[in-house]
Amino acid sequence: MKNAIAVCRSSSLALALAGSLISMHAGATSLAPAIAGQFMPGSGVDAQFLKVPDSWKQSSVLYDPITDQLGTGVPISNFPGGTGLWGLPDWHTAFYAPTTGMIEAQWAARVPEIAFGDQLYLDLYGAKWGTVALAPLFGPGSSASSQDNWASRFSGYIRIAQAGTYNFGVLRDDGFFFKLGGAGGQVVSIESDFLNPPDRIGFNDALELSPGLYSFELGAYERLEVGVVELSWSRDKGDWSRLPTGHLVAVGDVMPVPEPGTWVMLLTGMVVVLTLASRRRPV
Repeated sequence: MKNAIAVCRSSSLALALAGSLISMHAGATSLAPAIAGQFMPGSGVDAQFLKVPDSWKQSSVLYDPITDQLGTGVPISNFPGGTGLWGLPDWHTAFYAPTTGMIEAQWAARVPEIAFGDQLYLDLYGAKWGTVALAPLFGPGSSASSQDNWASRFSGYIRIAQAGTYNFGVLRDDGFFFKLGGAGGQVVSIESDFLNPPDRIGFNDALELSPGLYSFELGAYERLEVGVVELSWSRDKGDWSRLPTGHLVAVGDVMPVPEPGTWVMLLTGMVVVLTLASRRRPV
């Protein structure tokens, strides 16, 4: 078998080339919100992290030893060195149909931002791409045996307060998928499969969005060495910036902004109550 499977990603040109085949689907340039209207700022979304043993050897990602490329051939787990997470099929296995002994450690909670990595990312790329939080799997009390072969999933709503042109980008190493859902079940998505160095991937075409909530799901994974996942956005073709907490809304925290008339009625009611109370005071 060729050395590309036996050694780490950084020395495997063939795997880097395979991973650079990025699938981007911008769909329609105009996307109506899944739930239209103005909503109160959120406090974050639900997240889940999984650690897969480095020795796990049941990947369904295909490998062709003749061309030395991923995505075609037979499962890479058939070859020496074919351990761990190699692509999006393995992500789906981990979250939806884990095999016996596949999950070594896990963590689930609400997070205020989507920006996580391992220590090697912070050491090598934090200054270039920006610092992120250490993935919760690797914090104090963690049972993870290493900081390789981990996967993450984030879901909820993205709150758009002002109509405009937006784009969303994912800083990833190794791979990811991002789905943004609008009205009528319409979905636009981007993804990057196999093994890749750190890079931010966005939609080919910007999206025209109107005020409301857009459902989303982001899944990411890392095999060896550096690992990172961060969700960013840009408006009117401006610079990328991390998606703020207030624009991340958990499914159970949806709260519409009261209509102006509601505020007027509330204030009027308070004035009436205070006026009546003052008239009842003894002189």
